[in-house]
Amino acid sequence: MKIIFIIHGRKRGVNQLLTRLHKTCGEAGLQQVWFLSTLRPKHAVELARQAVENGCDYLMAVGGDGTLNEVVNGMMQSKVPASAYPVLGLLPFGSGNDFARSAGLTAHPDRLLGLLKTRSIHRIDLGKVVLEPTGETRFFVNIAGLGLGPEVVRGMEQASGRLGPQLTYFTHILKGFFSYTKKHVRCSSGTWQWEGPLLQMAVAKGRCFGNGLCIAPDARLADGHFQLALFGNLILWDYLKNLGNLKKGQPVLHPQVTYLKAREVRVESPDGCGIEADGEYVGQAPAIFSILPGAIRFLMPQETPTSPRD
Repeated sequence: MKIIFIIHGRKRGVNQLLTRLHKTCGEAGLQQVWFLSTLRPKHAVELARQAVENGCDYLMAVGGDGTLNEVVNGMMQSKVPASAYPVLGLLPFGSGNDFARSAGLTAHPDRLLGLLKTRSIHRIDLGKVVLEPTGETRFFVNIAGLGLGPEVVRGMEQASGRLGPQLTYFTHILKGFFSYTKKHVRCSSGTWQWEGPLLQMAVAKGRCFGNGLCIAPDARLADGHFQLALFGNLILWDYLKNLGNLKKGQPVLHPQVTYLKAREVRVESPDGCGIEADGEYVGQAPAIFSILPGAIRFLMPQETPTSPRD
């Protein structure tokens, strides 16, 4: 059994975590284990692609949503057939760890190895976004966002992080309400259409983004659908008033908030609306989002509809 860990090498505390991982794997009697550390942005894409093409049974991301996103995209860019993909895993070690909330994962190496020992492997869906007209394709496992979210992502990429991830995100949301101009967006699936000024749209497989904000409370990792949460012409007071519901995983009841389901959705905007996927900036609409049902095998407990804080 060949296991490859791809580790966010620039994260504070990574050396201590590596020591724990080495010890845990040794105590479990695992012998074919490799640890690869990233040295620069997007390096995990390259490392994952090489790992899959060279062959491995398990490919583990050690980091946050961004690291996992890079690992997934590296695997999907590989030249091997889907039947030869390794089982993916995640040891949450990032700023937000939002996918881990939906997947029931913790930052304890021994629990990850416990899932490995019991072969707790489950098929989950994969989101795909294709930018038009270039055809550039990206994959995501948690949430893709349009509108204010991508601008927040850009701001956080330049932030120092001294305030901590949750306060940094909240600060950039507040700044966004004062500086962001809502985009006019039109989106449609085979059964519905929505059009209007958009503050934020989530195309969700997982429930949470932004360090624990449950924007899509009914999203599931393996149901073959996106949950879409559309936040239209809202103001800052609307956001602050409903912040408690977002943290508790309760739907926001507001005439400018709409929840929908879709397997595929096309989004267009005359205003240059930005797109992010799993906290990584992708580009601008128009774009098509589609589901790849059960596309990847993931090492995780059986998904249950728990609250985002469980």
